[in-house]
Amino acid sequence: MTETAKFFAGKTIFVTGATGYLGKVLLERILWQLPVRRVVLLMRPHSASDPEAAVSLRAEQAIFSSSIFNRLRVRHGERFDAFIRDKIQAVAGDLSSPDLGLAAHSLDMLGSEVDFIINLAAEVNFHERLDYAVRSNTQGPHHLLKFATRSRTPILLHVSTAYVSGRRRGPIPEDALRPDVSTHDLMGVANPEPFRTENEIAIAERLGESVERESQTRAARGEFRQSGIVQFRSARITGDDLLDDAAEENRRRWVRDRLSKEGLSRARRFGWIDTYSFTKALGEQLLIKSANGVPIIILRPSIVESTLHQPEPGWIEGFRMSSPVLFGYGQGVLPDFPARRDAIIDFIPADFVVNALLASLTAAPRGGSPKVFQVASGWENPIRWHQLMGYTNNYFRQLPLSGDSGPIVPHDWSYPTSRSFDSWARRRRVMLRMAHAVCEHVDFLPGATRLRDRVALQRTNLKRLESINRLYAGYCGLDCQFQTDNTHQLFRSLPTEDQREFFFDPTAIDWPTYFREIQLPGVRRHVLEKGASKSCTPVAKPAIRLVPEISG
Repeated sequence: MTETAKFFAGKTIFVTGATGYLGKVLLERILWQLPVRRVVLLMRPHSASDPEAAVSLRAEQAIFSSSIFNRLRVRHGERFDAFIRDKIQAVAGDLSSPDLGLAAHSLDMLGSEVDFIINLAAEVNFHERLDYAVRSNTQGPHHLLKFATRSRTPILLHVSTAYVSGRRRGPIPEDALRPDVSTHDLMGVANPEPFRTENEIAIAERLGESVERESQTRAARGEFRQSGIVQFRSARITGDDLLDDAAEENRRRWVRDRLSKEGLSRARRFGWIDTYSFTKALGEQLLIKSANGVPIIILRPSIVESTLHQPEPGWIEGFRMSSPVLFGYGQGVLPDFPARRDAIIDFIPADFVVNALLASLTAAPRGGSPKVFQVASGWENPIRWHQLMGYTNNYFRQLPLSGDSGPIVPHDWSYPTSRSFDSWARRRRVMLRMAHAVCEHVDFLPGATRLRDRVALQRTNLKRLESINRLYAGYCGLDCQFQTDNTHQLFRSLPTEDQREFFFDPTAIDWPTYFREIQLPGVRRHVLEKGASKSCTPVAKPAIRLVPEISG
């Protein structure tokens, strides 16, 4: 047994965000290798009548039905369900609520038992409405900290993101963020409005309440109802109930759009990329302000991609992170993209993040300042955009995706500037709008239906391209590298056997092999062809020495 495994023997771990991608990778790793006493999952119930039964069912359906647990199913056979029941307890609660929304008996039980708190929960929509993002990404970690202070002082590990650095350039140190200091403050950019952590939280709450109130006024509700009438053409045909439902949906969409724009505005005003990175930074600052002696670890991964080794090369869930860009390129939907050719794009496999997370808990601070670990590759083993697209181009030329006219052959990117890309997209949008209008007037001609369908598909693809650009453009033009000195030192401090079993040295990743043989085939296998194969058998040679030569 490794020293890391011995450290966790008999311990209880409290985990939030277990239904997410990284949460599943973490749970599988714990259950596969660590002799813990139990793992307690905080989950939001979908039923108020019997919350505990609701979260148990949700855990079964949303977590343990996943193919990531296949090797555990093989190990335990018919006893798999019993093993899960013995090791896992789901409790009903809500990270955004005081006391985590836990019942009194759950608070007492957890307070006396928990050794480690791992916060993976987050609102990861980059453009989420500001008040929702603050509740989850900023106040959620603070509620966990309050819970930790009233228990037997467990270690709190908060998973943040390397992109709390916002638009800063150059080396980004593994330092805790200073409260009441914005990214613009660190960059020397003057702001007419002073930045204060708690003030931003209060502004988000006030904006949420204000916009909700505005949406409920008689005038606003009349406009939402009128929009519903236009949608359905005639209220007499649809009936009042359906019209009311449509009006309410229009109201919610209006509120969401307004608060999403407010989030982007507040974030960019102070130097962050989007609402996600902004509210995650506020969460870190609030933790540091309120630590009160609790041992805190802040783990900052960069862009988390498919697993490199554990539990199999290429395991991933959902069309996430780089997948929309790379597969949009392979499908011909992304003929070009505004990224700097030589910019570093920082990827890290999910199993590296989990291994670093577990190792960091063995070296937790004893109170005082939080310890920060950036789990990233760009500092020690950088990959640049032109290299990534070269590997991707090579992969899709060898194994092309199929379109209506046969295999799709990808073209080289020209790496336009954001301004030239936006100009091209506007011209393309006008052209397709005109083509659509022509199709409407000549629908009586032979072949008009086929032409109209092609134009509709191109308009859909353009909307998708513009959506991807809005989400990722802010990350594609960054000129920074995340320093990983603490993480490097942590890895070197582990005993040799632990380094092998909990490997997270990014210098060992061979990027061409990772993308061509692991990442892209993994997305194809687990996302695009989901259901065709549930195997957890490795399909490619790992891009890492599984038993690396490790010097003392």
